[in-house]
Amino acid sequence: LFKSLGIQLGTDAIPTYGDLAFKFNFKLRKGGNLSFWGMGGKSNIAIMISEKTEYTTDLYGEGDRDQYFGTSMGVTGLTYKKAINEKTFVSSTLALSQEIQHANHDYLQRSLNTAGGDTSIQINAIYPLMAYTFTTNKISSYTAVNHKINKQHLIKFGYNADLFLMNMKDSALVDYDDSTQFFTRWDYEGSCVLIQPFIQWKWRMSDNTDFTAGIHSQYFSMSNSLSPAELRLGFKHKLPGNQSIFAGGGMHSQIQPLYTYVDNRKGVGNFFNKGMDFTKSIHSGIGYEKFFNKGFSIRSEAYYQYLYNIPVTIAPSAFSMINMGSGFTRIFADSLQNTGTGYNYGLELTVQKYFDKSFFFLFSGTIYDSKYRGSDNILRNTSYNGSYVVNFLGGKEFKVGERSIIGIGGKVTAAGGKRYGIVDIEATNASKEIIFQDEGFNDSIFNDYFRVDFKISWRKNADRVTHEIGLDLVNILGTKNLLTLAYRPPLSDQDFIDQQNGTFLPYSQKTQLGFFPIFYYKIDFRARTRS
Repeated sequence: LFKSLGIQLGTDAIPTYGDLAFKFNFKLRKGGNLSFWGMGGKSNIAIMISEKTEYTTDLYGEGDRDQYFGTSMGVTGLTYKKAINEKTFVSSTLALSQEIQHANHDYLQRSLNTAGGDTSIQINAIYPLMAYTFTTNKISSYTAVNHKINKQHLIKFGYNADLFLMNMKDSALVDYDDSTQFFTRWDYEGSCVLIQPFIQWKWRMSDNTDFTAGIHSQYFSMSNSLSPAELRLGFKHKLPGNQSIFAGGGMHSQIQPLYTYVDNRKGVGNFFNKGMDFTKSIHSGIGYEKFFNKGFSIRSEAYYQYLYNIPVTIAPSAFSMINMGSGFTRIFADSLQNTGTGYNYGLELTVQKYFDKSFFFLFSGTIYDSKYRGSDNILRNTSYNGSYVVNFLGGKEFKVGERSIIGIGGKVTAAGGKRYGIVDIEATNASKEIIFQDEGFNDSIFNDYFRVDFKISWRKNADRVTHEIGLDLVNILGTKNLLTLAYRPPLSDQDFIDQQNGTFLPYSQKTQLGFFPIFYYKIDFRARTRS
């Protein structure tokens, strides 16, 4: 729509997406409450390099392939809540969900056409390069029991349990220049369970002081990993003048992304990283908060996190799973072992005015440091170490008539740039993918990130339905924030000469989405209440 109107969005790779959510509440005759709820969404994006005929390095995506990527998810469930008696309360949820990720790439063999004095890019050949579909179905169960022993002591216990049903297929060309030979990277159908029992005790030491202690356990059947007891503690003390201080600490465990356990690039059925253990961490923090009149509050916190048992390569290298998720690509790791470490520490400040008299705002700022050690035992910046993040958002509503409201809002975000390393030119040319050297990895940093968003909406409240129409203007200033480095193949005669001489740089900087307007319509239904 915006293309047809001549509105420039900053890139031709525009995502299409939609989502839906619902919730129905039912009051039961014997005092319980039952909720039936669900949500789902779907998105797709196509990065069509083949449509680019003008010679330029300013393309969004790798310069040697068309990419098609899509995701979809859906979850629905039932939640039951009931007070057994004056001292005991039960909450239970049963949910079914599905998540699908799929992508396929078409490889482009291109050359530069300079006939007639005009420079353009021509497609010599196009054929499938790779494709994958990862489907994960999940059955989740949660139950918690809250029991008040007396005025001072409260106990809560229960469990989370997830059954994962996975179907993961992936294949790619052995040699990009040979369109006939494919090999399998993922071919797995199977299931696993993640079980997490817990118990928590809250002690009201006085009217102003609370102490909380708990134990959490975790078992994951895929790798037969067990964390038998993770202690977690919390403390909060109220001071005069609506002030309080708080502190907390605890042990935590986390599974790896499911697909990394069943990588079989070394042979069908050879899942060489299936035995990966949990990534583990110890969190600690201390803070202060104060509440003022009219919903205004200030909160500050200092924290330290030590991470250990992180999967790293067996051979000495800079690789660590701690950096996973910092980009858009999947992890293609070698054989891993749980010997990596890392740490994060920082200061956070939050200043907030809750929605009151049709107005709200929120400021949050963080300064931090984030480091890790791979299997080569060298201390490096993590890929997330931008040193600071600042957000400010606010909004105001104006009542128009008895049932209509116009809302305006904005958000400003500033953050340190993304980390990156020195490109290994020889390895990148050979693999046609960006490969970084271990030496100097994450020593370099992109320019700082900055974005301004603006939103305007109109809402009308009827008896049993609410209509809302809005326009989100994302990155309204069109700031060209750097996203990543992407592979750039040689095209011109000079490029090939430079490649032979070792002076060709097979990469270019790619920017994130530019100005992007989003129009939406939302409708909320309210069921008639039963007397």
